Amino acid sequence: MQKMRATDYQRVPWRAANTLLRAAQKVGLARFPLDVQQLLDDARKATGLDDFGDERFLEPLQVLVRSTNEEARLNPLGRWLARSNIERLLQARLRAQDLFRRHPEILARRMPDPVVIVGLGRSGTTRLHRLLASDQRFLHLKSWESVYPVPTPECFAARAAGQPDPRIKALDGALKAVLYTSPQVEAVHPLGTLEVEEELGLLQHAMTSQIFEIINELPSFAEYIMTHDQHYAYEYMVDLMKLVSWFRGDPQDKPWVLKTPQHMQDTDALLHVFPGARLICPHRDPIKVVGSVCSTAWNSLVRDNDHVDPYQVGRHWLDKTERMLHKNFRDRQLCPPQQQYDVLYADITADWEQAMRGIYTFLGMPFEEQARSGMAAWLDSNAQHKHGAHKYSLEQFGLDRDEVDARLMFYRERFDIPYETRNPHLKAEQ
Repeated sequence: MQKMRATDYQRVPWRAANTLLRAAQKVGLARFPLDVQQLLDDARKATGLDDFGDERFLEPLQVLVRSTNEEARLNPLGRWLARSNIERLLQARLRAQDLFRRHPEILARRMPDPVVIVGLGRSGTTRLHRLLASDQRFLHLKSWESVYPVPTPECFAARAAGQPDPRIKALDGALKAVLYTSPQVEAVHPLGTLEVEEELGLLQHAMTSQIFEIINELPSFAEYIMTHDQHYAYEYMVDLMKLVSWFRGDPQDKPWVLKTPQHMQDTDALLHVFPGARLICPHRDPIKVVGSVCSTAWNSLVRDNDHVDPYQVGRHWLDKTERMLHKNFRDRQLCPPQQQYDVLYADITADWEQAMRGIYTFLGMPFEEQARSGMAAWLDSNAQHKHGAHKYSLEQFGLDRDEVDARLMFYRERFDIPYETRNPHLKAEQ
C-alpha cells in the first residue's frame, strides 16, 4: 500500500494560500511568532484585563509553545491557527477571572456528583454521551459552550436584548471553515454548533488538553500531559462548568453528564474533583479502536501539517492507547466498585435500549419515557455514517492486526471484549 501524504488531503486553495504565505515569510512578513510572554501581553492588551488567575497554567503553556516551535512541522496557516487558538484561550482566562472576581457566587455553586463516561476514543463514547444527554434530568455542554465557555460583555448585552448569543454565530462560522478545509473530519466526529459536546474544550483552557496533540504533532507536550499531575486542569474545568451553569441559570441540584477520552488518561484527576462521580466505562474491540483513533488523528493533523508520517501516527497512538489503559486500570482502584459500570460497545450496538436500561439500573434512576423517547429521536436523526463512512485500515498507519491484538490482549481479556468484523469499507483490513 502506498504511504499516505498529508498534502493530498489539503484543498487546493489551502495549499495555494500557504504557498503565498511562504513567499511573504521570505521577505520577513507573516511570521506568526509564538512566544509565551508576547502571547500573554497581547491577551492583556486585547481584553484590557491583567489577571489570568492561578498561574499553574503557565508551565504547560511553556511546554506547549516550545513543543510547537521545535517539533510541530506546521505550514504557515497552521502556525497562524495555532497562535490564534492560544490567544483565544488566554483572552478567555482573563475574562473568566474577571467574572469570578466580580461574581463570587459563580465559584460558590454546588455541583452534584456527575455521571461520567470514561472510555477510549472511538469506543462509542460520543453516542453514549449524546444518548444520556437526551435525558432532561442531566446537564450537558453544547458545542459552542465547550469552545467558548466564557461569556463576553457582548453576550450579556445580547441576552438582555433577547438576542442569540454571539458565540453561536462565531462557532457557526468556525465550523463552516473547518468543514470546508477538512471535509473528512465530519465523518469521524459529527460536528454542529448546537450538538452535545464533550468538556475537552474546557480542559484546553488549562493548556493541558489532548486537543493540542490531535491537531499538531507535539510529542514532548503529549508526554508532559501524560506524566504530569493534572489536578489543576480538572479544578479549572470545574470552575468553567460552574461559569457555564451560572450564565445559563441552571438549577444547582441537577447533575452533569460528562465525557471525553482524556478521562482515560486522567481518571485520578477526575476523581480528585468529583470523588462521588459515577463512571460508565464502554469497551470496544481494541483493534477497531486503534485503527479508528489513528484515522481520527490523521484527519485532524493533515490540514495544518504538510509532513505528517502516518506510520508515526500509528506508533504514537498504539503506544498511547496501551499506556492510557494501564494508567486507567490503576486509577480506577481509587473509585469504589459500586460507582463503576462497564458496558460493551457490542451490546449498545445490538440493543441500545436494553443497554441503557442496564445503565439506569446502575444509576438508581427510572428509565423514564421522556429519556427513552429523546434517545430514540436522537438516534433517528443521527444514523451511523450520516456524514459519510469513516474509512481506515491499520495498514495505512504501519500497524499489524496481530501486534495490536497481542499488545492490548490484557484489555480484551479483562472485559471479555468480542472481536468485530473487519472494516467493511476497505479490503486492506482483514
